[in-house]
Amino acid sequence: MSWFSGLFSTDGTLQLDIYLGELASEVFYKELAVQSCVNLIANTVSRGEFLTFEKGKDVRKNNYYLFNVEPNQNKSASKFWRDVIHKLVYENECLVIQQGGMFYVADSFGITEFAFKENVYNNIVVGDLGLTGSRVESEVFHFELHNEKINNVVDGLYASYSKLIAASQMQYKKNNARRGTLDIPTKYPQTEAAQKALHDLLNVKFKRFFDAEGGAVLPLSNEMKYTELSSNIGVKGGAEGRDAKAFIDDVFEFVSIAFQIPPTLLRGNVADTDKALNNFLTFSINPLAELIADEVNRKLYGKTLFLQKTYMKLDTTRIKAVDIKDVANAMDILVRIGAYCIDDCLLMLGMEPLNTVESRARWMTKNYTPVTDAIKGDQVGKGGETN
Repeated sequence: MSWFSGLFSTDGTLQLDIYLGELASEVFYKELAVQSCVNLIANTVSRGEFLTFEKGKDVRKNNYYLFNVEPNQNKSASKFWRDVIHKLVYENECLVIQQGGMFYVADSFGITEFAFKENVYNNIVVGDLGLTGSRVESEVFHFELHNEKINNVVDGLYASYSKLIAASQMQYKKNNARRGTLDIPTKYPQTEAAQKALHDLLNVKFKRFFDAEGGAVLPLSNEMKYTELSSNIGVKGGAEGRDAKAFIDDVFEFVSIAFQIPPTLLRGNVADTDKALNNFLTFSINPLAELIADEVNRKLYGKTLFLQKTYMKLDTTRIKAVDIKDVANAMDILVRIGAYCIDDCLLMLGMEPLNTVESRARWMTKNYTPVTDAIKGDQVGKGGETN
């Protein structure tokens, strides 16, 4: 409030042409960092595949189509889950309702919370349509990320840090400004015409001289002399000797930490990308995928079906781009120990399985033998004698 009231002059007026630009520049860097984090998480999750199981068997039926292709008649699955994740990460919560066998993201809603009975959701708005009546907890998907909005934490951090950015920008402008002295002789005429010429020299000709991109000449008369002072043009500098870009990089770094994203991914660095991506999937995407799957399973499937291994799972293992040359050796090992079949390998590469008896068969090299056979072989020596 003290900062806001300080924008007004003593007569209660506010010069919007001055402060509007300052507010826009201060908020821009933080908003850019936050939106970059939100978009990165949303785009990554939308690349995952929702797998549906019935009694432990992977099936593709109506729910699979709804989650992976068309949640409703107006949005594809990719756009729908981007909207869900954007609201969930940016606003800390997201409400999804089911209407006519399809899923819709609520733009706004009210909630009445209870301790020992289901919460009630009312004033639900989807697009421009306000829904009549209310929904109870078991009738909706209510995704919640944290106890407190991450965006509020980022706002608090940025409130003080933006001052350092502003100070650095001012220092940069100061270092790159041209300065000089103009010697005006004491006998310079004091007539109105002479004063007008002096005003034109200072406000028009000098401005053109300083703004010139190429060569420029400054005509001086009446024994006036201009002397260029030493300049710091091209010298980096700012608050505490750092330039503005360093402070902006700091903003991206602490925002990425708040959203549990490796800073190297957000800045687009290529060094150690694989390690950073693995950390991103492990600590940011996988917990988010588990949060979504838990909410869907307990509301859509329920306890009985879940215990019978009928459930939904958000598979994030295929989000990472796979080069066949990088995984060839790993697939060979998985196949020869019987862990993977041919169809499993095709799925890992993003290809359609063959779904034949041969492609689903398990194989094992003769180099492997059961532990019990190895023990029997050790107990029986040459000639059939027991060791």
